[in-house]
Amino acid sequence: MSEDNPQVTVTSERLQRVIQALSFASVDEFDQCVAILQESDEQDEFRELETAFSIFVQELSEAKQQTERALVRVESANRELEAKLETIEMQQAAIRELSTPIIEVWTGVLCLPVVGVVDSQRSAEMTETLLEMIVAKQARTAIVDITGIDVMDTKTADHFIKMARAVRLLGAECVISGINPGIAQTLTHIGVDLAGVRTMRNLRDALQFHLRETEQLAAHVKRDHF
Repeated sequence: MSEDNPQVTVTSERLQRVIQALSFASVDEFDQCVAILQESDEQDEFRELETAFSIFVQELSEAKQQTERALVRVESANRELEAKLETIEMQQAAIRELSTPIIEVWTGVLCLPVVGVVDSQRSAEMTETLLEMIVAKQARTAIVDITGIDVMDTKTADHFIKMARAVRLLGAECVISGINPGIAQTLTHIGVDLAGVRTMRNLRDALQFHLRETEQLAAHVKRDHF
């Protein structure tokens, strides 16, 4: 062996120590691994290998700790995001409830005042809520008041027609009130067929219609009874 490449003699004890250190490193026991590697006090080329291995393990340990801290931050951010999403969902539910206030204006009479734009999603939500209330209150008449709607197009009109049909399937009468002259002209111009849908000029007319219907029904029952 030349002097430039001197032979290094390594005892079995040192080799066993390195193997043990590797075993600890494989199970993320980095402190134990470094402690074992630092037990050696020999000063030779193999010691340089042990030192390099020790430095590598320490850097690996720090990288692992940084990763764990990053994961904790990500998990915390995810929990915060989930909490915000839950809050948003609750707020949206509250907004939907406020935007679809169904009022029992008379015994057996529900009123759904509609304000703003009515798209497919909102129409479905309003219809579902209205049908549930009809069943819960055993309502005979549902008044859908559209006084708060300024513009009516074919799609919007179709939403209300489908809503009225769904109400009739439950055995209740659906009355659409609040059709102003401008909406009436628009519906006529675009050719919307409201046949089979009872319409009233305003909420008062719709309530008076219900009272007349109730009185006529009561009178009819009374005649049949006697």
